[in-house]
Amino acid sequence: MAKKSKSAVNTARAKPIKRRIRKQSPSSAKLEDVARAAGVSTATASRVLNTPDKVQPATRERVEAAIRALNWIPHGAAKALASLRTRTVGALIPTLGHQAIMAMVEAIQQDLSDAGYTLFLGKPELQPDRTLRQASKMLENGIECLILMGEEQPPGLIDFLESRNVFYVTAYTSGRYGGRNCIGFDNFVEMSRLTEYLLSLGHRDFAIVSRSYEGNDRIRQRIEAVKAVLANVGLAVRPQHEIIVEKYLIGAGREGMQRLLKSEGVRPTAVICANDYLAAGAVIEAKAAGLSVPRDISVTGFDDLEMSAQIEPPLTTVRVPAIAIGHAIARFIVGTLEKQPDARLPERFNAELMIRGSTAAAPAKA
Repeated sequence: MAKKSKSAVNTARAKPIKRRIRKQSPSSAKLEDVARAAGVSTATASRVLNTPDKVQPATRERVEAAIRALNWIPHGAAKALASLRTRTVGALIPTLGHQAIMAMVEAIQQDLSDAGYTLFLGKPELQPDRTLRQASKMLENGIECLILMGEEQPPGLIDFLESRNVFYVTAYTSGRYGGRNCIGFDNFVEMSRLTEYLLSLGHRDFAIVSRSYEGNDRIRQRIEAVKAVLANVGLAVRPQHEIIVEKYLIGAGREGMQRLLKSEGVRPTAVICANDYLAAGAVIEAKAAGLSVPRDISVTGFDDLEMSAQIEPPLTTVRVPAIAIGHAIARFIVGTLEKQPDARLPERFNAELMIRGSTAAAPAKA
């Protein structure tokens, strides 16, 4: 094969070469590489990451395209050191298996993400020291705020946070027990309204199906409300009619109703359940035992889950504005952390009594 002439080689070298952004591993690329590939300064690339709203859309798109092409991942510790901000929020959530709580968490996460924050989730433990360790670990990772569910927290947790000047928000309650930064509704007021409605239907024999409310002020307030409203009219729940189950599940509601129907004394005409899962199970078990709901026995829940209007009969319950609460929590956190002048604690939310087919007038006594 004949060799190419020297001039031909030079001509080949003189051809313009189309510039390509070469893929790199996340560990090898740097912010300077991103800026160079996007044709902007390092400061501009940094602003795209930290304050994107202050960068022109076309410039932002070029930087984001370079980030994707270089497969670059910002180094969290470096960003935190540079800005003295981690833009992370922690949350200790007792369960994600509850539809209303999950809806609230999803709203919080979405709004925080839109504002450039990351949400870290943890779960409170029965052993207080384990919950404190979770909170401590979150602080070590630089969270700027901690979201708590309810005012009744493990011993020492609030003192731990306040002694370190940690910003925290209390969700799903109204501050009835004096908690700080409470965003939610008044569980006592809303359950009182439901109990008064049952009294207006002529019910005088009541039962309660709930899990133990130890460490759960939301459920504690609901049970306290039932007893307080009944006491105001000279009534009380008989001890054998206060049923405590192990879990907040439909199966536990069936078990609770089964135990209730086997209890001694007059059968209650109204069964107040601490949430809709228990109420759905109670309705299923009552019908399985040959009772008519609500002709023989009325059943109520709390939360108004998606299933509550679909079961037969549909549940009378309390509709909790969980999604609105989640959005309000996120707005308050972002506004406070960003030092926005209009950031303020939202007013207490109101729930809504949903009257459906699982309740009716108390049956006439035989």
